[in-house]
Amino acid sequence: MIELFRTLWPQHLFRDKGILPTPLLLWLSLGLTIPGALAAWLGLGWLPFWGLNTLLFLASMLDLWLLPRRQRFTCSRSISAEVERGLPFQTVLQLSNHSRSSLRFQLIDNLPETFASPFPLQGELPGSQTLELPYPSQAAVRGDYLLDKVFFRYRSGLSLWKKQITFSIINQVKVIPDMSKVRGYLATAQKQLLDEGRKVLHQQVGSGEFAQIRAYVPGDDPRKINWRQTAKLSELMTNVYEPEHGKYVTLLLDCGRTMGVEVSQGNRLERAVEAALCVAAIALRQGDYVSVLAFSNTIKAYVPPGKSMAHLRTILQAVYNLSFDAAESDYNKAFLHLETVQKRQSFLLLFSDLDSFLYEATPPFYLQRVSRRYRFLLLGIADPMTAGLVRTLSKDTKQAMVKTIAQKEVLHKQQAMKRWGRQNVQLLEVPEEQLATAAVSHYITLINRGTL
Repeated sequence: MIELFRTLWPQHLFRDKGILPTPLLLWLSLGLTIPGALAAWLGLGWLPFWGLNTLLFLASMLDLWLLPRRQRFTCSRSISAEVERGLPFQTVLQLSNHSRSSLRFQLIDNLPETFASPFPLQGELPGSQTLELPYPSQAAVRGDYLLDKVFFRYRSGLSLWKKQITFSIINQVKVIPDMSKVRGYLATAQKQLLDEGRKVLHQQVGSGEFAQIRAYVPGDDPRKINWRQTAKLSELMTNVYEPEHGKYVTLLLDCGRTMGVEVSQGNRLERAVEAALCVAAIALRQGDYVSVLAFSNTIKAYVPPGKSMAHLRTILQAVYNLSFDAAESDYNKAFLHLETVQKRQSFLLLFSDLDSFLYEATPPFYLQRVSRRYRFLLLGIADPMTAGLVRTLSKDTKQAMVKTIAQKEVLHKQQAMKRWGRQNVQLLEVPEEQLATAAVSHYITLINRGTL
């Protein structure tokens, strides 16, 4: 008896399939019980009670018998194999009714918990017809996901019983980082490399390859004015040089414990991955070689140097499912591995948390060794709470003390970054929304100055 109960109980929970009464049947049962009991109390006997309930039972059995079988329905799902984190996407469920009965239904797609769920979908499915049910959703966490089931619950004309069935539909979905910033930088950064006067102003004279002659704009280097074309056109013209190609850029992603700190959108690692992809896209478009190393207390992923925009796809496939570990990062192991697999001089851009470095009196030995061989920048996300406390207005002594401590913390970080900068270890801390901008800007500055 106990084994039978264990077998039947999951079906009554309607995990996959089952039958349950509708609210209409429950109200009818209650409504017919009261008149029958009242008739028996008045001395009319129990015949009205049993007669009404028998009619209701027969009607419910007829309604249950008229419900179409599982084989009369088919369902399919159309969804993109790759979706971007935090961006809306649309999925289409195609539901076919091969019976002649018109049904009211509820439908739920078995989405992962990190997906936005607009369910249940409700409607009417006519007999011998196919219905398309589009619905919006979005994913909050990167990674690989399996969509395997669609739950379908329907009722017939009398609406006394509901029946639930399950369609087994397998779809693999990859949630990749938000690529909107990458697309934006690809559309504008190349123009900045050539046309933005204040950037070109810092470029070394004679560096780069000749690209074109264009009209002079304020901020251009006067030493690059093309006087011959100026005399011909009676308009001030200047030479434009593209930065040299074929440089090496190495992006290091810290996946340790401190990168799991939540920010306004995701966590620090989410922001770091998106910023790294922006830098990789710009460098590859520029013709440089890009490699990626992700690590925590172990090496999690390594992408060797490659060029051309096709290499961006390789990088994306390597980092889209990175997650932070509940362990401290081993920076020494990461740099030793990098020196083993990559011998060429390059620009190292490390996305990490600065707090684990700034409280050291001097840069660790591995950072000193790396800074002598490579152009190095450690880029981190500033604490928004500290920045908010610095900007607040003090209304009492307690708030003034809290603001003073926050200002002291900011000054300590600034002094530590300057001290490390004098030892050729560049550190930079920016707000989370400016992380990608700061990384791309620093790379463009190095390219324009010809220091790589």
